[in-house]
Amino acid sequence: MKAPFNRCAECEEVITNPLCPECLAMQMTVMIGEYDEELAGYVQGSLIDGDTICISCGQRMGLCAHCFSKDVYQFLNDKKSSIAKEFLCRFDFELRKELV
Repeated sequence: MKAPFNRCAECEEVITNPLCPECLAMQMTVMIGEYDEELAGYVQGSLIDGDTICISCGQRMGLCAHCFSKDVYQFLNDKKSSIAKEFLCRFDFELRKELV
């Protein structure tokens, strides 16, 4: 019997925002590209299979929006902190709670 809730492969929390990293990466690339097109080219989705279905594309996924966004935020913060601040405003997924 399968569990009624599917967990993230990285943090093991229940996936509550079922947007896959591929769909998120497309949106993130657009936002980052508004500030730095070259930096935007480094953002790519991460395909980790799981039992959760993305509400945007229908792909099976196993990485939550929080963990994927956290990885992208850390990358941006290392490269260009001003873009990372704007990123948090648009793709928070409870990251600010964790970073405080």
